[in-house]
Amino acid sequence: MPTYGQFCPVAKTSELLCERWMPLVLRELMCGSARFGEIQRGVPLISPGLLTKRLRQLVLAGVAERTATGRDITYTLTPAGWELYPIIEAMGVWGQRWARSRYGVDELDPSLLMWDMRRMLVPAGLAERPTVVEFRIRGGPPRKTRYWLVVEKTAIDLCLVDPQRDVDLCVEAELRALTEVWMGDRTMAEAVADGTISLLGPPELASRFPVWLGCHPLLGGVPSAVPT
Repeated sequence: MPTYGQFCPVAKTSELLCERWMPLVLRELMCGSARFGEIQRGVPLISPGLLTKRLRQLVLAGVAERTATGRDITYTLTPAGWELYPIIEAMGVWGQRWARSRYGVDELDPSLLMWDMRRMLVPAGLAERPTVVEFRIRGGPPRKTRYWLVVEKTAIDLCLVDPQRDVDLCVEAELRALTEVWMGDRTMAEAVADGTISLLGPPELASRFPVWLGCHPLLGGVPSAVPT
């Protein structure tokens, strides 16, 4: 790993954190991803080889721990790794304030959006029974148009293929609009009013859904400091 040739603690920390993709790999571990495939799902553009290298660097630095149980390999943060949480959190807040996305085509990814929603949402509050929410997304890649959130009592599962269960609520949405709602740039009511998002299903469930979905719990409420 390249060094800055300095004893300064900022330089030593930067030697690890400023490697390409490293903050995003740490973000995934902090959000609960533990297996290689889960981490890659949150950082889809990183190559498998480079992700393997970054995880190895974190383990060697004492920031992450690799555990093998048979063929099952997991990665978890050590106490040293969790001490980096305020840094990664601050990067996200700063980015929302000063480097907020303009949601260009190259930054919009429906699979990443749905994965982020699935891991941040909590099961409680949508319905008293297991519920299936289908998302039909427009404006993205042709092969990434349909997703299903299966909301159970204590867990939420994201399905990329039809789970063959009755759909309770269907969300038809423009990709950009749904991303903007999730990141707090507009409200669900605004998107429904202009037709970029439609909620199709029982009125009671459709009325609960916007409150249940809300926005990103950490970054959705951060106002931009840059005039639009």
